[in-house]
Amino acid sequence: TFFLSFAMRVLPMPIRASIQRLHCSSSYKCTRLLTHHASRSYHNYLGKSTLTTSLKLRDASHRSPRLLTTTRQMHKISGASTRQMADLEDRIYKVVGTSVEDPEAKLSLKTLGWMNRRIAISKDNTIQLLLRLPTLLHPSLNQLKDRIKEITENEVQVWAKEIGIDSSPSVNIEAVASKPVSWLVKDEEDQKEHESRLGPGLANVAHIIGVYSCKGGVGKSTVAVNLAYELAQMGGRVGLLDLDVYGPSLPVLVKPKDVAVRQSPLGAGMVYPIEHEGVKLLSLGFVSKKSGVPGSGNDSGASVLRGPMAGKVVTQLVKGTDWGDLDVLVLDLPPGTGDVQLTVCQDLDLSGAVGVTTPSKLALADARKGIEMFSKLGIPTMAMVENMAYFDCNGHKHFPFGKGFTDFLEEDNSHMEIDPDDVCQLPISQMANDANDDGVPLSISRPEGAANELEAFEKLSKVVARELFRMPYRAGDTEVMVTFEDGSEKFELTSIQLSLDNKGKLTVRAFSEGGALMTAVDPDDLRKRDPKTGSFLVEPDDDNDDAGAASPKEDEMITVYKAGSDGSPTTTEVVTPDRVERKAKVGYEVTWSDGSKFIYSHKAIAKAASGTIIG
Repeated sequence: TFFLSFAMRVLPMPIRASIQRLHCSSSYKCTRLLTHHASRSYHNYLGKSTLTTSLKLRDASHRSPRLLTTTRQMHKISGASTRQMADLEDRIYKVVGTSVEDPEAKLSLKTLGWMNRRIAISKDNTIQLLLRLPTLLHPSLNQLKDRIKEITENEVQVWAKEIGIDSSPSVNIEAVASKPVSWLVKDEEDQKEHESRLGPGLANVAHIIGVYSCKGGVGKSTVAVNLAYELAQMGGRVGLLDLDVYGPSLPVLVKPKDVAVRQSPLGAGMVYPIEHEGVKLLSLGFVSKKSGVPGSGNDSGASVLRGPMAGKVVTQLVKGTDWGDLDVLVLDLPPGTGDVQLTVCQDLDLSGAVGVTTPSKLALADARKGIEMFSKLGIPTMAMVENMAYFDCNGHKHFPFGKGFTDFLEEDNSHMEIDPDDVCQLPISQMANDANDDGVPLSISRPEGAANELEAFEKLSKVVARELFRMPYRAGDTEVMVTFEDGSEKFELTSIQLSLDNKGKLTVRAFSEGGALMTAVDPDDLRKRDPKTGSFLVEPDDDNDDAGAASPKEDEMITVYKAGSDGSPTTTEVVTPDRVERKAKVGYEVTWSDGSKFIYSHKAIAKAASGTIIG
């Protein structure tokens, strides 16, 4: 304990991070070796001019103290002085930081804060630059590296010519990932709120996505498993949680050598996930049968759970697990649109979802319902996977069920908001079936004959990585303005605030440089709107052309019917808002008296307040 507290005060940040990730709490000896390794790695990479660390350490058996001292000298480009090297560092940081724009975030590296100011020179005179990205799931990382290398090499050539050096050193760019933070978190206050609501196990999970299907047997779990391992191979820190509590399939699809679920000291009842091939796994099938939860344990009996009990099991699996640092947690949801899906969508901040279907018209009709359900809850479907879409015969693709979802999107995509290019088609494949039976996903074994399958999984992982990476940097509503009443003053859409008083009234406040505005919102009006777009789900009165200002008709009020003793509806209750909670960059979540929850965007709230969107 003394060593760790001392080390956390005196050692540089990369070394401290290495200790936190890798140290073994039961062995001071293990920690000492890791610290020595981290110190050397940090020095060799960043090229500190001097790095001297002296620590008195006792080994695991508490024998005599041992002194660990590490001293290194910085390598320099031949013919350059220390001052000239410092000048080169400053020039590279300034030129690259201001002139290189990330192709995805559309911001300069200096604005993003990804550049490390220090450079390192290896023994072969190569200049080493370090990028600290929020995640390595960067869809254009190679393009970004090439641009940085080009700008750096040009600047080095100019610098070398100015000081009279003939040689022109080569440049190497490396990228590392920083500690993940939820994409919804903007500051420390948001982080505290996020952790208090979701628990410490999800505190350092950047994104949570769901993989869903509205019919069983379409290959949803196969897609979820291979997506997780593909994202891990791209460099992501990935977790996979099997939430199909009625029939957990992860223990069949993946067979780690060590399937023991161990306790975590993070909190009472919390456990560590199983780690396998770079992915953190958990499923009810891995949980001991002694837990008493129906369906727990591999090869267990039928899982008979009522809705409320299923919701509790799901909550325990998600929030009772110490997931650590994750770029993305993939949730394998059970088929349908029932209690488990609603619990996940309402209690967690899902960044998006992936739908799985087959080409048949019946499956497509259900898939459409799933997309609409997630959309109404403020969760976009990032990609659709069409499984068993075709078979390959002598190099020709045959579509026995038609092109299904692809054709449907091309004909009518007005309200689905899915790009046809984001539809991934998987073939009818014996190799995929054999991989499932063997417990080794295709994304791990990568057999030569599975080129079509692997191509589809790679496309899916790239689509998901692209959508997740862009989310924190999307302009979204930040450049959109809104006007109220006479339209004389414009307000930034993201400045809108929604609140609920103790009388159940909703109030909207908007702010601008010239002042502020406060107006009331009819809860029935808000309830009738699409949570994302603000458009009416129920058509307004025909006599009023302004949909944004229309009021629902009296006979269209949303009601809840309570059954009497004979089962017939006897009383009617108007649905009212019970709670309003800010969702950072997304908008506000409103909990209604019937138990439903919807995340309303700033645009939807503005329209409900009779606002006019500009831009």
